[in-house]
Amino acid sequence: MNEKEIKNTEKAVKAGFVFYLFALGASAMYSFLLESRSNTSFTILMAGLNFFFGYDFILNKIDKKERKH
Repeated sequence: MNEKEIKNTEKAVKAGFVFYLFALGASAMYSFLLESRSNTSFTILMAGLNFFFGYDFILNKIDKKERKH
């Protein structure tokens, strides 16, 4: 892949993440309001967010260690 294709892929990944975030959030809220309980959509949404922020945290820690050396 050339540099432009890499940047376009990064943009697409970010847009896809936001889409899934809102789609799962809307599905979870809809089910919660109708069924008055959490559901699989909510569990997937929370797992995905935890994974994203956890992985981001780890990558930032690794990056800070590499900068020190």
